[in-house]
Amino acid sequence: MFTSSAVPSDKNGLRETFADAHRRYTGYINARLRATGHLWQGRFGSVVMDEAHLFHAVRYVSLNPVRARLVSQAQDWQWSSVAAHLSGKDNKLVKVSPILERYGDFAALLGISTEDVTAFKSLRQSETTGRPLGNEQWIEKLERLTGRALKPRKRGPKKSDRSDK
Repeated sequence: MFTSSAVPSDKNGLRETFADAHRRYTGYINARLRATGHLWQGRFGSVVMDEAHLFHAVRYVSLNPVRARLVSQAQDWQWSSVAAHLSGKDNKLVKVSPILERYGDFAALLGISTEDVTAFKSLRQSETTGRPLGNEQWIEKLERLTGRALKPRKRGPKKSDRSDK
């Protein structure tokens, strides 16, 4: 399982980073197994979100190995950035300042609260639907910027599409 919270530095940053990682890892696995083809097909998902929801996304990603019962504490998962964030020190893969500047006490961020259940459910739903995750005003701002309707609408045919028989 690989889950990440990432804020790209430019419009192509996220795509380029994960495309490169996917190519390299696929090449490695295919060479090792003498196989061909794609790995992770249909596995990539992303959610556009506001700052308030980013807090919950960082918690969600950080606590994934604990929820999956891979480790008892998030910092024990060797593939996680949690240990770096708790130490406050960058390493080869993790720059801690973007998260620590936003949230400060990373250990407190990992504490479980009752609102997590709702926040995590919203995050998973947004990833599934592809809809942005944020408050009403922020989503309306995105709608104006993109010229697209981003809020869910009622399902089914529009009233004007129905014909009385």
